[in-house]
Amino acid sequence: MKKKTKSVLILLVLAAFCLGMFAACNRTKPDFFSYSEEDLGVMGKLVKLMHGWIGNYGWTVVVFTVFLKILMLPLDIWQRYASRKSSLKMQQIQPIMESIDRKYGANTQRANEEKQKLYKKQGVSMLSSCLPMIVSMVIFFIMFAGLRNYSTYSSITNFQELTDVYYQNYSQSIKNDETLSDVYYNGIDFTDDKGNFHHQEGYNEVAAKYIAEGRGDTDENGELTDKIARLNSQSAGITAAIKKDENKVLELEQGALAAVKTQYDNNHESWLWIQNVWQPDTWAPIMQPYAGSGFKSQFLGGGFSSVIDMTNYPNQGQTVYDKIRDAVMNGNGYNGRGGWNGLMILPFASIGLSFLSMFISQHMERKNRKGEVVEQNQQQKVTNRTMMIIMPLMMAWFGFIYTGAFAIYMVVNYTLSIISTVALRYPVEKMVLRRISKDETKNRSGKAKYMR
Repeated sequence: MKKKTKSVLILLVLAAFCLGMFAACNRTKPDFFSYSEEDLGVMGKLVKLMHGWIGNYGWTVVVFTVFLKILMLPLDIWQRYASRKSSLKMQQIQPIMESIDRKYGANTQRANEEKQKLYKKQGVSMLSSCLPMIVSMVIFFIMFAGLRNYSTYSSITNFQELTDVYYQNYSQSIKNDETLSDVYYNGIDFTDDKGNFHHQEGYNEVAAKYIAEGRGDTDENGELTDKIARLNSQSAGITAAIKKDENKVLELEQGALAAVKTQYDNNHESWLWIQNVWQPDTWAPIMQPYAGSGFKSQFLGGGFSSVIDMTNYPNQGQTVYDKIRDAVMNGNGYNGRGGWNGLMILPFASIGLSFLSMFISQHMERKNRKGEVVEQNQQQKVTNRTMMIIMPLMMAWFGFIYTGAFAIYMVVNYTLSIISTVALRYPVEKMVLRRISKDETKNRSGKAKYMR
């Protein structure tokens, strides 16, 4: 009964983990203009702080994972200790449990009641080993949320930087052209939050209203620093210039796109063979497409607008995104056209390490129980086989659809888990045997005192 309970608890924890990951992936899309550092949460801010200190985000994840593993080491030792102690206690009381079964026969309810009393008396509790597992799972979700929030924040700020470079270079080139500057300024307009359209003559009035509301300020040119207002005004000025001389304006745009590529090449986050750590270590492009929907969006990491709310982006936002993306992808990626961001090393490594981690854990358990009479019922065998299949498949799914940064976390975490499993085996075993020996001495002393 106890072994079956353990199997059920493990499956329930696994199911909770799957549901937690699914819930974590289904969240409200952050707004492109309003999502800020304040939305990162404590863990996200910690990751951002470490990123600023270390510099490269891939190595930040490595250091963060090691830090988290060290922080959780006491919990890890407690879980191993409680599990091993429970196992040895069960081995000791196995003859008593068999005698209870023989005594009460078909009266399973009474037999179970007596077994529960025996468990309580001997200090055997399956929750003592499962509780640390649940705590570890909660910490994992907190960690996952931190990495996810910072990934979202970085995706937004990175594209905002590319957008600023594009519009600033594009607009400045038009302003510096003698034949286009007057058209650019006369064409500037602004659409407020209610959708009302304002031409240049109403621009100052709208700007004053937004400044009074604390939503922005004006730069040296008198234009709003509010992101939505600035992009609207720049876009409108460019549109007006195109109407006068389309060929010249489009030629100036090439210079802006060249500046975008330079900005990306000099500032993007790579790690070893992964060209963009914010994209999966797979055949995925180095910059995700704008749109994504359906199954692909939900389970295969769809487009930018599937993750980020682009509702308030200026008209033809997808057009601008695609132009910037084309400029970024040109000459990058393993095929030179922005494709194959990685080489699928980390996803497959996470699968292999997942198998290896469980294999070593089971091997260590068998080694600890050498000489003990341990019977594994069919339920336990099915549970072990299920875990050996499901966990690597889950890791594969995460590795293939999430960012390279998350795959780095999984590989480092599994590597550290394997090391800790091997390194902690003997110390934990000694701690458990010492504790059981003390308990037995205390019980014998108590019986002797009672007899006197």
